[in-house]
Amino acid sequence: MAILNPRHEVIAQGLDYPHVTLGTVADLSAQLYLELQGGGYSLLQVDIQQAILLEVQYYSGWAVLEAQKKAAAIPVMIDQNLTIDAYEWSIIEPVVRAHCDLLQARLVEGSRSLGGDGFGIQVSEAQQNYTMERDKLPRLAFVAPPYTLGKSIA
Repeated sequence: MAILNPRHEVIAQGLDYPHVTLGTVADLSAQLYLELQGGGYSLLQVDIQQAILLEVQYYSGWAVLEAQKKAAAIPVMIDQNLTIDAYEWSIIEPVVRAHCDLLQARLVEGSRSLGGDGFGIQVSEAQQNYTMERDKLPRLAFVAPPYTLGKSIA
């Protein structure tokens, strides 16, 4: 939406819908950890956080993070303190979940080699799902939140 001065000149362009920040990488990893732990996963929170960081790094090669836009000329570190917006997470989350599935499948396969009973998907299936989700990310990275181009009132 355009903001006009009393002479009806555009003085600022703004988004119709403000960005929704979900939290930091650490916050998101804690939330996902609790969810996966309830489903029987044996991943540690640090494993999930590392998966999120790796996928955010990959995403940042295809799109500009909102944190970068807000930081102006200050370099942005991709670490546990990086904030993630809702639309960014909606693109990155399926890849992170597939990455976590792959990590879990590898743990279960390792326990099978020690004589344990395994459950869940096989490593080959998890790898295939992860590769498929990661291949989608570059196409989805070109999504931006909705906005309106302002026009002056004459």
